[in-house]
Parts: sequence; structure tokens; C-alpha cells
Amino acid sequence: MPRQWVKEELRHDPLRNFVEKAIPFVKSHKETVLASAAGIVIIIAITLLTANRMKKASLLADEQVGFAAMYLRAGYVDQTIQLCDQILQSHPAGIQGGYANFYKAESLYLKKNYDEAIKQYQNALPLLREKEDMGAMLIFGIGVSQEAAAKYQEAISSYKQLTDEYPAHYLVPEAQLGLARCYEATGDVQSAISYYQTVGSFHPATIYKNISDARLNALTGMQQQPPLANPR
Repeated sequence: MPRQWVKEELRHDPLRNFVEKAIPFVKSHKETVLASAAGIVIIIAITLLTANRMKKASLLADEQVGFAAMYLRAGYVDQTIQLCDQILQSHPAGIQGGYANFYKAESLYLKKNYDEAIKQYQNALPLLREKEDMGAMLIFGIGVSQEAAAKYQEAISSYKQLTDEYPAHYLVPEAQLGLARCYEATGDVQSAISYYQTVGSFHPATIYKNISDARLNALTGMQQQPPLANPR
């Protein structure tokens, strides 16, 4: 009885049934089966080749980003922009695209092309916001460029965004000084004084306090000085 039970179970085994049905099909449709197998092999080969090319392209973009950073540090602004444009053609998104936008923005700022710099910083922001402290740096770059372009209200919004979203970041005192400068430039002296006082109170014994104290003296009539220039 046990042997008969095993035989009955084997007859109902799905895998066994599949194999028993598949063998005659393969024998009678050899060309179809071979063509299908060849198609699968080709698809796998194309997939592997594409993945390999994408990996190589990504590595090349990483190298180009590194060169762009070196060009910028060396002061080769035009070369930096050209290289960043090449990166953006092949990698408009992702980390490589984010850094290409960032380095291009920095270069455009140095060329005093502030409106285009703002656009590049804004393009980089969603790509690099979560990358270390790049979010704060990009927002600061937007604010500084807006201030340099005399777009003071927009700069105020950007500087406030930085201080609100990154209250412990090392760029906060820079942003607070930027707020004070922008308010001073728009004639809102009381707001400017308030921010200069904030900088002096929260950052004693620093260059930020020296700058804020100098402007406070000027604004309160103790010392006459021209409006503070953007330090960048």
C-alpha cells in the first residue's frame, strides 16, 4: 500500500506533470524553443551591457565633477562652466547633476552673472538638499546672489529660510548679517539694527561681532561709514 500511495502522489505532483507535458512540446517545437532561448540570452546580454555602460558613464561623471571642483578652486571659471555643462548633458539629475549645477552656480557668481547663478543654485537644491550640509550652502548661495543682484526682498526670504531650516548651521551668522544688510539697503534701519544686535549677542569674540558692532555704531550715529558691502 505505501508504494501505491507514493505512485498516486507522484501522478498528482505539479512539477512532474509539467515536465511530462513539457518534454513532448519541446520535441515537437524545437525551433520555437530555441528561438525563445536565444531571445532570452540576447535580452540578458543587452541588459548586462547597458548596466556596464551606465556604470562606466557614472564613474566618468564622478571624475568630471572632481575636475570641475579643482578647476573652480584654481580659478579657471570658464573651464569649470564648460565641464559642468558636459556633465549636465549626460547627468541632468542625481548627485553628479547636483554638483555640476552647484559648481556652475559658484562660477557664474564669480563672473557676476547673478541671475544665472541663482537659477543654477535652485536647480542644485532638490538634488543635493539631503547631502551633508549642502542644503544650507545652496540656500545661502541663492540669498547671496539675490542680494548681489539687489533683489533684497528675495534675499531676505532666502536668508530667513536658511536660519529657520538650519538654525545650528555655521552659515547662520553669515545669513543674519545678510538680513541686516538687506534691511539696511531697503531703509528698514530698525530691523537692520535688530539683526546686527542678534549677531553680536550670539557670536561674541568673533569677526561677526566686530562687523555687527561697526555697523551698529554707524547706524546709531556714533560713527559714519558707507553701507556694508557683501563680503563675497
